[in-house]
Amino acid sequence: MRRVVFTSVLVLSFFNRTAAQSTSVAGVFPTLDHSGKLSDKFEYSLYYFGALPLVSIKNPDMNFDANVLLLYSEQALTWNLNKRLSLTGSYVYQRERIADNFYANENRTHIQATYKHNLNSFNLKHRLRFDNRFIRIQSMDNTSYTHRLRYLIGVDAPISSKKSDLYFSLYEEAFFNTFKNANAVYAENWAYAALGRKFNEKNKIEAGLLYITWNTGLKNWFHQYYLQLTWISRLDFSRKV
Repeated sequence: MRRVVFTSVLVLSFFNRTAAQSTSVAGVFPTLDHSGKLSDKFEYSLYYFGALPLVSIKNPDMNFDANVLLLYSEQALTWNLNKRLSLTGSYVYQRERIADNFYANENRTHIQATYKHNLNSFNLKHRLRFDNRFIRIQSMDNTSYTHRLRYLIGVDAPISSKKSDLYFSLYEEAFFNTFKNANAVYAENWAYAALGRKFNEKNKIEAGLLYITWNTGLKNWFHQYYLQLTWISRLDFSRKV
């Protein structure tokens, strides 16, 4: 029953936001998610993706100049306070509209707290992140500083009650600007639903749908629909030989 409720909320969230859409694109979203355990307390993580819009949904017959909208690289170090709670610090480099003359380079640092717990066969995750963003647009001779707060709730669980390598994964993340004179407080949202397969203790693959929407001001939104393909790998360097 909880699975049905959670999925229904996610689907309704999709339709509520797309009802008043202004611009929509679709494409692919290749992702690499790697982490490694250094000790009982510390681990590192690397997260890389590219957002590649390929077609305009509103006008599918128009010539759409497909390019890389975002390139993202994240390097992080996590301190595990206990089995449920962890703190993370990270550096991010992001480049937006890389084929455009007005591309933007962003250097970002963030701190976050993550809390994980189980509910029957469900693995639940809550993540609170604070972003410090330093953005430089190619056409401008200055770097702006902004900040925002992000909250993510996610869940994953095996598809079968029996031992299975197949599982599903869902998450919803809301972004809130916290600096003065922002165009909008509620600035961005990501929602994800995917199926995954665990090959061994080190490797998993996920394939699913990712919906991203950006508040571009004046009640207009930029909606992006992606097929996300993710390779998840994890190593353990803490084991004694």
